[in-house]
Amino acid sequence: MGTRLLPPLAAFLFLGLAIALAPFFAVRAQTSPAYLALGDSLAYGVGATDPAAQGYVPLIAGALRQSGRYGAVGLDVVNLGAPGAQSADLVAAGGQLERALQVIADRRASNGPGVEIISLDVGGNDLLALATRDSPCFAEAAGDVCRQQLGQMLSSLQRDLGRALRELRQAAPNAAVYVLDLYNPYSGAGDPREVIADIAVQQVNGVIAAVVADPQLNVRPARVYELFQGHGQQWIAADGIHPNDSGHAVIAEVFLAAIEGRPVAIPDRLLGPSAGAAGQRSGAGSGGDDTTLLLAIAVPLSFLAGALVSGAYFFARGRS
Repeated sequence: MGTRLLPPLAAFLFLGLAIALAPFFAVRAQTSPAYLALGDSLAYGVGATDPAAQGYVPLIAGALRQSGRYGAVGLDVVNLGAPGAQSADLVAAGGQLERALQVIADRRASNGPGVEIISLDVGGNDLLALATRDSPCFAEAAGDVCRQQLGQMLSSLQRDLGRALRELRQAAPNAAVYVLDLYNPYSGAGDPREVIADIAVQQVNGVIAAVVADPQLNVRPARVYELFQGHGQQWIAADGIHPNDSGHAVIAEVFLAAIEGRPVAIPDRLLGPSAGAAGQRSGAGSGGDDTTLLLAIAVPLSFLAGALVSGAYFFARGRS
């Protein structure tokens, strides 16, 4: 009878051993370095025909996988971008920062390739939050309460973005980290919205520049603002805010140029008059009324916001 028990017993022991070792083999299966993306709807791919293929994150990954560095070893992509995300959402409990730190920690524990590239875009929704109908800026754009909220928004953006980048840098000291600035979706529209939007966007970009300028973070900027100037009608989707396929391709090229340490090279096919024809605004894109209201806020508050941003930028530069 004892002999008959041996095969079942051996099978049982083998099963137990397999279960015990399963996590080890699962972790060891990670043989490629990782690209970790954080951000809002831009990182998620909103505006692209196929966000999973034509968003700027998959475009970056696809190009890198054909490069000399990743062509042989491959590149894993973890895209944590979420539509509507604000800077506060990055650092909230259970938010993108916490999840990103867990990804980094898990890869370190595996003793395999870690996270080598991190990209982040944020700030657009912080600005758009001032345009909601329950915002005091909706009723009185030049009022004291609205001014306070704009100042608080810029201060919170600086604090939360700075925290996210500090913790990412501490967790992944050898990773290359890149931060995107904002573009003006109305650039090239030829109406007052273009100028007003520039004022609002540059306030946020000033905060982003101030944070990125901190040498302790060792973060590199990915600047799209200047490239989008005059091309808003070509590179913006029908909703009037997000990039279309061409716009995502431009953003991907900006990141790739920063990653590869070379000048940005926009393909001619993206510069022609028909490059974004399918994605031009219809005039009734989602959020259009609120966006126009938001941009109007920037004019009476530009001096206040500019002072806050300039102070933050020169403070950061002074520590370098």
